[in-house]
Amino acid sequence: ALLGGDLPAAFDDLLQLMTRGTPLRTALSCSGARRRLPPEWQEHLLHIGREALTNAIRHSEAGQFTARLVFAADSTRLELADDGRGFDPSRTGGGFGLAGMRERAALMGGRLLIVSAPGAGTEISVAVPAIAP
Repeated sequence: ALLGGDLPAAFDDLLQLMTRGTPLRTALSCSGARRRLPPEWQEHLLHIGREALTNAIRHSEAGQFTARLVFAADSTRLELADDGRGFDPSRTGGGFGLAGMRERAALMGGRLLIVSAPGAGTEISVAVPAIAP
C-alpha cells in the first residue's frame, strides 16, 4: 500500500478496499504541513489503522468510521473513530489486535490512547514524535 510512499493515499486506498461491499461509511482527513515519516513508521500507522477498521467492521456494528492524520509541530497523530457499539477497554478479549497496536506505537516512541464504552463508539489515537529518534 505504501509503494508510492504517501501515507494519506495508502489510508484512502485501505479504507476503500476494506469497506467495499459493506454498509460502513468512511471519511479521511489530513491537517497540518505533511512531512515524510520513516517507512517503518508509515507501515506501523497503516497497520494500526487497518486493525481499528477491522474491529469496526467485525465487531462494532458501526455505520461511520473516520480517520484523521494530523501533522502537528511536535508530533504526528492518527485519530480513528467509529460510531459503533463500543466496548470496555479494560475487558478486552484474548485477541492480539489492541496489544499489537500498543506494541507498534511503542516501537515508534509513541503513545496509544483508546477511549470507548459500551454503547458509545470507539476512539483510538496514536501520537508519535515529529522526528524519528
